[in-house]
Amino acid sequence: MTTLAPGQRLGPYDIIGPIGAGGMGEVWKARDTRLDRIVAIKISHDQFSERFEREARAVAALNHPNICQLYDVGPDYLVMEFIEGAMLQGPLPLEKALESAGQILDALDCAHRKGITHRDLKPANILVSKQGIKLLDFGLAKQSGPLRPAGDVTLTQALTSQGQILGTLQYMSPEQLQGKDTDARSDLFAFGCVLYEMLTGKRAFEGGSAASVIAAILEREPAPLTAAPPLERVVRRSLAKEPDQRFQTARDLKAALTWAMEQPNPPASAKPDHRWKWIAAATLLIGALAGWGVSRFRQPTADSFLLRVQIGLPEGGRFIASGNGVGGIALSPDGRTAAYIAWSNGKNGLWLRPLDGAARLIAGTEGGAYPFWSPDSKSVAFFTATQLQRVDLSGGGPSTICSAVDGRGGAWSSDGQIIFGSVVSGLFRVPASGGTPSPLTVPDPSHGELGHRWPQMLPGGHFLYQIQNENPEMSGIYVASLSKPAERVLLMTTDSNALYVAGLGGKGYLLWVRGATLVAQEFDLDTRKLAGEPRTVADPVASTQVTGQMNVAASSRVLLYRAYNASGQFTWFDRTGKPLSTVGKLGEYNSFRISPDGSTIAATSFRPAAAGLWRLEVKRGVASRLTSKSNISLYPIWSPDGRTIVFRSGMPRNLFRVESSGAGNEERLTESPNLQDPTDWSQDGRWILYFEVTPGARQLWILPVTPAGKIQPGAKPRTYLSTPFNESWGRFSPEASPRWVAYQSDETGRWEVYIQAFPEPHGKFQISTGGGKYPQWGAGARELFYLSPDNKLMAVSLKLGTDSVEPSAPRELFLLPADDIGFPPYDTAPDGLRFLAPAMAGQAGEPLNMIVNWQSLLKKESPAQ
Repeated sequence: MTTLAPGQRLGPYDIIGPIGAGGMGEVWKARDTRLDRIVAIKISHDQFSERFEREARAVAALNHPNICQLYDVGPDYLVMEFIEGAMLQGPLPLEKALESAGQILDALDCAHRKGITHRDLKPANILVSKQGIKLLDFGLAKQSGPLRPAGDVTLTQALTSQGQILGTLQYMSPEQLQGKDTDARSDLFAFGCVLYEMLTGKRAFEGGSAASVIAAILEREPAPLTAAPPLERVVRRSLAKEPDQRFQTARDLKAALTWAMEQPNPPASAKPDHRWKWIAAATLLIGALAGWGVSRFRQPTADSFLLRVQIGLPEGGRFIASGNGVGGIALSPDGRTAAYIAWSNGKNGLWLRPLDGAARLIAGTEGGAYPFWSPDSKSVAFFTATQLQRVDLSGGGPSTICSAVDGRGGAWSSDGQIIFGSVVSGLFRVPASGGTPSPLTVPDPSHGELGHRWPQMLPGGHFLYQIQNENPEMSGIYVASLSKPAERVLLMTTDSNALYVAGLGGKGYLLWVRGATLVAQEFDLDTRKLAGEPRTVADPVASTQVTGQMNVAASSRVLLYRAYNASGQFTWFDRTGKPLSTVGKLGEYNSFRISPDGSTIAATSFRPAAAGLWRLEVKRGVASRLTSKSNISLYPIWSPDGRTIVFRSGMPRNLFRVESSGAGNEERLTESPNLQDPTDWSQDGRWILYFEVTPGARQLWILPVTPAGKIQPGAKPRTYLSTPFNESWGRFSPEASPRWVAYQSDETGRWEVYIQAFPEPHGKFQISTGGGKYPQWGAGARELFYLSPDNKLMAVSLKLGTDSVEPSAPRELFLLPADDIGFPPYDTAPDGLRFLAPAMAGQAGEPLNMIVNWQSLLKKESPAQ
């Protein structure tokens, strides 16, 4: 998009100042230096296609006093006639309304005769000037042809721009909503909506959500006019659901409008003619039967129409992948507002997007994850790394509800209570106003339970939640009563979260992801049992799972989800971010680490058929399995000689070792009730650094080991750094005997990178400024790299003294192509000159997907296979 400023020159045009901005771009006032005239320049967010330019040239040939003239077309801008005027607004006096209507129809007739339709006629595109009506954006807002050749309609251009969803829907014809071919008669339907608004000051089709507006356009009539009956009949015919039942040309419509206003109203004392009364009644009956036939056989009903909509992100935005503590989307219970976690213009956090308005970032929510709504749709709660917080839509910044380390999903009850899950514990309950959490459920380690997550409130005092279990057959969705949470029932076996939504006709459904497909199955609340077979709702939704990436408004017909591709390609980048080469095939990898000699990558795969720890040869790209898929194997680290890999696995997820050659079996190193994640192995082979996660904090620990990764005889793990704050992702300095540890801590209220001495911590030095995570040392301990809050790889030069660290100012290297999803999204080559990252496939700019009246799919689709 071209960037303009007053005083700048764009070709032959001197920019004077801004006029306005919208979803498609900006409009500037300028002077054409060649012809010495004032013009309006419309800058588009995107470059115009050849097809667009050809159509624009055709529109430029239109010459009518009621059409804003198009003078010129640039690569991403339009030069138009400058008009001083105001947007058309109703209600207007009857004579003024009809005068304006006649000018609008004259403009439409001129364009239609040349084969050009507007397709976005609405008051915002109609200016009232001293010279009369002027129509804007003629033929440019929409391209010709159907929105989709067949099947379910996908609205793209009209619905992805910010603030345009309901504004555009209000004037769309039924055939546009159904994805059928549109022609001049679609413009006449939009004109009927505009005329209705000019006469009444109200829109012909209203609704509190996109779904209700669409239903009104497809099957309901607007409220009666108070105008004379002949005029009302003209408006009604303009708004006919079927194009064949409308006026066929703008000229015919104008003639009918003129005729209607010439008809005198019958005097009140006139004796009625009963013959005409019966003729009128018969006509009405025939019309009603014809209308019923069209509605029954040709028009979708409110329960059967289906609309697929894509909602775009703010400019430059992208969603943050759902994973270890980040990401998530949620739809408000009233179905009107989406909450999601995303990046945009270097800022990340919680965004709120009314479905009929523009998105806004909530200040102070950086690093937020997994939002969920209050029952009244007036507040949103979300997780940080260590807290559960809330934001009230009435205003103000976020406030803390309670401590919550590694929160995983929450639910807000109508009596003001919140239940939430976490990585390493059961569910907790806390007042939404704030307080100390109390346990609601407790994992049973003797039965292999790893954690309780993703709760959802159900009617009647019940709740859903997910249990992760070492035994895949016991991992799934459970239902229990708040009064007796220990008496739970397994509903299904799945790795996905599940969502309950009240269905049409008194039914309820559970939605979850099976494979890559979003499915729904009938669920009886009274018996707490599933009925029937799962049916496909959306496919594909994810390459593995979309935990925290979909939601349904329980009181609406709207389904909101994000199709997420977890696949990535291991790619080498230089220090400028230039891709150098790739390693192996596109895959679904989680944590990874480069071997000390740079020849091999140890990586975790989450593909259902290949879950476990794998080794990937850098040169050949050949992958071989190191661990079984029965346990989740994460966060591999290499011994200095490259012969052994230590990783986190098992129950309750402690440290294990395995030979990097694949010989032998996995061996347990530690045994603790807490989760332990290994982060580094010292160059002398004597120490393993890891952090331990408890329900209240993260602490750095060290484990004395032999070079082969066995625990030294008589040695025990001990804490390296224990503070009131959270410390994690420590890395030893790359020296023969490490003297320093780099790590991240949240002691300032956000993650920052620090260095302290080793083996006893002292002399703390802060390295990052403005936030930082996942430190890694460069060659010779002369540099330290880390990830900034806006996902940029940063570098700091170091001068290490005997007891001092002198860091330079941080400098940006490049924007990483992989999101932070709870573990380092990059690794450094041994020489410190290259970086490895799993470049994710198709993440940037992916839209949210909305299905209006999604339950109609359950009547069409066969059971999911």
